[in-house]
Amino acid sequence: MLFPIITTAAVLSGQNPPVREPLRLRPYLQLLAARYTVRDGLPAGEASSVWVHEGRVYARLAQTQGQPGVPTIVMLDGDRWKQASPEGAQTDAQKQRESLSQSVGSRVLSGAQSQDGRWWVVTEKGALRQEGEQYVPLTIPRRFRHGQPYPHPDTEIRSLTRDRAGHIWLATSMGAYATDGADWWQPLTREDGMPFEDLLCLTFAPNGDLWGGTSAGAWRLRNGEWRYFWGKRWMPGNRVNDIACAEDGSVWLATDGGLAKIEERQMTLAQKAAHMEQITAARHNRRGWVTGCHLKTPGDPSGGFIHEASDNDGLWTAIYVSAEAFRYAVTRDPAARKLAKQSMEALLDLVRLSGYPGFPARAIIRKGEEVLGYDPEETVRVAGETEKIWYVSPVDPNLLIKGDTSSDELDGHYFAWYIYHELAADAKEKQEIQKVVAAVTDNLLRNDFTLVGHTGRKTRWGVFGPQYLNEDPQWVEERGLNSLELLCYLRVAYHICKDRRYLDAYENLIARHHYLLNTLLYRRGAPWYAINHSDDELAYLVYYPLLMLETDPHRRAILRQSIGSTWNGGPVTAGIREEKAPFYSFIYGAVTGEPCRAEEAVQTLQEWPWEQINWTVQNSHRHDVTFRVARGVRRTEIDRVLPASERRVMRWNGNPWVPDHGDNGQSEEDGAAWLLPYWMARYHKLIAE
Repeated sequence: MLFPIITTAAVLSGQNPPVREPLRLRPYLQLLAARYTVRDGLPAGEASSVWVHEGRVYARLAQTQGQPGVPTIVMLDGDRWKQASPEGAQTDAQKQRESLSQSVGSRVLSGAQSQDGRWWVVTEKGALRQEGEQYVPLTIPRRFRHGQPYPHPDTEIRSLTRDRAGHIWLATSMGAYATDGADWWQPLTREDGMPFEDLLCLTFAPNGDLWGGTSAGAWRLRNGEWRYFWGKRWMPGNRVNDIACAEDGSVWLATDGGLAKIEERQMTLAQKAAHMEQITAARHNRRGWVTGCHLKTPGDPSGGFIHEASDNDGLWTAIYVSAEAFRYAVTRDPAARKLAKQSMEALLDLVRLSGYPGFPARAIIRKGEEVLGYDPEETVRVAGETEKIWYVSPVDPNLLIKGDTSSDELDGHYFAWYIYHELAADAKEKQEIQKVVAAVTDNLLRNDFTLVGHTGRKTRWGVFGPQYLNEDPQWVEERGLNSLELLCYLRVAYHICKDRRYLDAYENLIARHHYLLNTLLYRRGAPWYAINHSDDELAYLVYYPLLMLETDPHRRAILRQSIGSTWNGGPVTAGIREEKAPFYSFIYGAVTGEPCRAEEAVQTLQEWPWEQINWTVQNSHRHDVTFRVARGVRRTEIDRVLPASERRVMRWNGNPWVPDHGDNGQSEEDGAAWLLPYWMARYHKLIAE
C-alpha cells in the first residue's frame, strides 16, 4: 500500500534544491524475534531439537526429569512451554528416523534419500550411506571431474537434509555441500559469502530460504543474499543445534540457551515510525528531554528503567525536536506538534535555567532525582581546571546543572531552533526562540567566539575563534569542522533574530579569516583510522541549516564542494555514502538536490532493529569479513558496513565499521535517530509512502 504525498503548509526558508521524483515505498518485511528461556516455562538445559507438528511447536531439551538419558519434550501453549507426551509430538519424519535407526544399528539424527533411492544418514556413530542392504561410512568423493571444487579432507559431516529438487545438502564443519547423490559435491562456503562455516544443521523453508545453524549463530540465504543472526537480539544462545520452519514463514531455533522464533511481518515505514514513537514515549522522555535509559533488568524494558542525564541531553533532544517538527510539517498531526513543543521547551530551558547568560547546560536534573550519569565529584574536562561539572542552578536552587558544554550541544541546538522555528513554532514561540538564540550567540560574540559558562572561562570544546582555529596548533585538527559550526550558528542567528551583528560577524569570518575555505578541510585526506564519526554527525547537523540559508551561489559552491567531498570521499578517505546511513543520505540529498542513494538509505531504515535494546553484537569472528589493517593502529574495523540488523543499535555518532559492541541489554536507545531521517526524507519528498 502506498500513501499519498501530503502537501506541507510549513516551508523551510532558504535555497531550494532541484525537485526530484520521490522514491515511492512499498511495504517491506520487518524481522522480529521472540526468545524463550526458563522464564517462559522451559526446563533448564540445552535445546537439542525443535519441530512443528500439526500446527504446534515442540522441542527436545537435554534436561531430564528423574530419568537419566531421557530428554524432556515440551510444547508451546500460548506464550508458555509445558511438558508434552512424546507419542503425540512425533512426526512422520521422526518415525522414519526411528525405523532407520533399527536398520543402521545406531540412532539416526538426520537423514535424506537421494534421487536413486539410497539413504544418507548422520548417526551417533557418524555419517553413513546406504549401499545395498548395508550402511557404509560416508566419505568425501575420491574422484573428481575437471573443475569440480575439492572438499577439505578433514570435513566433518554433522547433519543432512534434502531440497525439493532432490539434492542432498550436508551441514559440515567447513560449510555446506550440495550433492546429486553421486560424486558431485558443490560447496557453499565463505567464498560464496557464508557468514560462518561451522555448521550444525541445515533447513529449507517453504519459500526456498536456506537456514543454517552454526556453533556461533544462524544464517539465512535468500536469493543469493545472506543474513546473519547472532546474540540475544535474536536468540538466547548462540549454538544453534536445530532449526524448524513453519508453514506461516516463521523459523524456530533450538539453542544452547533456549528457543527462539524469528519471523517477518509486513509493514510500512510509517508503521515502524509509530513503533519508534512508542518506545521513545514509554521510557525516554524525561520532562521533554529525550535520551537513552538504563534497564533495571537487562534486555527487559518491562522490568523498569532509569533515565539517563547524559553529556548530550541537548543534542539528543534537539534531534527529537527536529524529527517531530518534520513529522508535523508532513502530517499536520497535532500530536507531533505537542511532542515537538514539549521538547523544544525543555531545550530552551537548558539555556534559561543554567543561570549564566546564553549558556546551554549539558543536562538538568532535580535534586534527589534518580538518573544515570550524575556524579557530584565529576570535574570539568578542561586541562588544569578542577571545578565540579555539576552545580546548583542560580535560577532554581532545586535544580542541578551539568556544565562544560561542548560544540556537540550547540550544533544540536542551532539545528533544532532553525527547524522548529520554521516548521512548527507559533508567533509566541518564535519570540522565545529568538531570545534564546540571541543570548547564546551573544555569549559567543562577547567571548571571542568561545562558549563561557559557570567557570567564567571557555569550556573544553566550545572553541570557535580564529585565534585558535587558524593560529593555535592544538586546534588545527578542529579547523574544518569548527569553522563550519560557527558559520552555521551565525547564519541561523541572523535568520531568526534579524540582528545585523550576526551577519557582520559571518561576513568578517569569511572575508578576513577564510572560514568558508576552512570548511574544505573537514575530513580531507583522513585515513579510515582517523575518522571521527561523532564529528561526521555534527558536520551534517550544521551543513543542513547553513546550506538551506546561504543563497549566494559562489559561497554555496564552496559549501557544496565541502559536503560533497565528505559524501564522495577521495583517494584516502572513504565517502560517508559507503555507510548507507539515511541521516547522511537524506541531508545530502535535501541540501544539494543530487542523488543520495535513497534506496540504500531506505533499506537501512527497514533493517534497523525493531528493538532499541543495546544487545551485544559480535562480527569479528565471522568468515565473510576481513579487517582493515594499518601499522601501529589498534582500532578494529572490518571491510564493509554490515546491515543494520547485524550491528549494534547506535545513533549517527557511532562507527558502523566496528564489528563488536553492546552492553548485553543493559540499556535502550530512544527512537529519534531513526525518526529524524525518515520524516526529513518525507518532508523533502525524497521518499513517498
